[in-house]
Amino acid sequence: MNQVIAIKRLNHYYREGRSQRQILFGIDLDIYPKEVVILTGASGSGKTTLLSLIGCMRSVQEGSLKVLDRELKGANEIQRMQIRRGIGYVFQHFNLLDFMTVQQNVMVSLELQDDFTPQKAKSQSSQILKAVGLGQHLNAYPRDLSGGQKQRVAIARALVHRPRLLLADEPTSALDRQTGQEVTELMTTLAKEQGSAVLIVTHDSRIFGASDRIVRMEDGKLDVDYEGQVSVTLPTLTDKQLIQLIPRLKMLTFQPGEIVIRQGDVADRFYILIEGEIEIIQESSGSESKLLKTLGPNNSFGEIGLLQRSKRTATVRAANDAAIKVIAIERSDFFEMVVNSKMTHALLDYQAIQLLHQDEQLRHDESKLYVSSTESHD
Repeated sequence: MNQVIAIKRLNHYYREGRSQRQILFGIDLDIYPKEVVILTGASGSGKTTLLSLIGCMRSVQEGSLKVLDRELKGANEIQRMQIRRGIGYVFQHFNLLDFMTVQQNVMVSLELQDDFTPQKAKSQSSQILKAVGLGQHLNAYPRDLSGGQKQRVAIARALVHRPRLLLADEPTSALDRQTGQEVTELMTTLAKEQGSAVLIVTHDSRIFGASDRIVRMEDGKLDVDYEGQVSVTLPTLTDKQLIQLIPRLKMLTFQPGEIVIRQGDVADRFYILIEGEIEIIQESSGSESKLLKTLGPNNSFGEIGLLQRSKRTATVRAANDAAIKVIAIERSDFFEMVVNSKMTHALLDYQAIQLLHQDEQLRHDESKLYVSSTESHD
């Protein structure tokens, strides 16, 4: 699977008089089609600089930065402008033109495309505005809209030309909690339906659940936001419990097809998937292995053997198309976590029961199929 964004050892500097100050340090980041990645971190950590480089607003100084299969290191302004046409942008302050109608604001984005025609632009803008729930407001002006409606117009404008990449800079900062969550869900859902990758820069932890992955920028360096990832997957943990747990976590990488958990082994860890896909497989002697479930980012696994204090009941492996990254929690830390949080224990119990039920249903269906086949043969 080709990356929409591929960054390797990216450094960036700001000049201060005769000297220079380094802002970004050895950034590595890959983002794939239909993936939603949230970039968070304190003000001044380098988030805006990284976003401006990805958005082709600045020149790449050191390292490699590929966007939409084009290398930006050494690219001139004309080349960067061509790449920008394939990117959608959503800003925190909407940036709508007050003297234009809602539909005209969206059509502006299409005028830069090579295949632009007024008729096609009118049709496409109408369709995307209906998709964001503004089909009745085509001829309204921005001043007539609420903050949430304005951001919906901005989302429509960013997605109307079906970009492969959508960049959003603090898209919920001017919105209340509920409206922010609604427009984020709308934006990410529409983008995924179009096959777009999404990179959101935000401080708003309320929208972390809309992501496939959360990365944190700190002092110009990029790392996984462990607290954000765990809180999205296990929302029942308190802030105090998260703070105690975070230093004990381990990040592990598994290559495509590599086994993470093997059926029959002693259960020793609980896992949270943060990148890639896994396959949960039921193995039985004398017959083919059966795929129980496929899971993507922000899902957990490995709790059944731990909760039942038994051996692993299924095999878990990385899917064949890409490597995976998981957060691993050791057995002792897992038990401390579920003992101190009854809600977390209940959540994991429920997930385990669901998977066991799926396994039992599969076995039941296979049994019926076998009996039916035998009776037919007789």
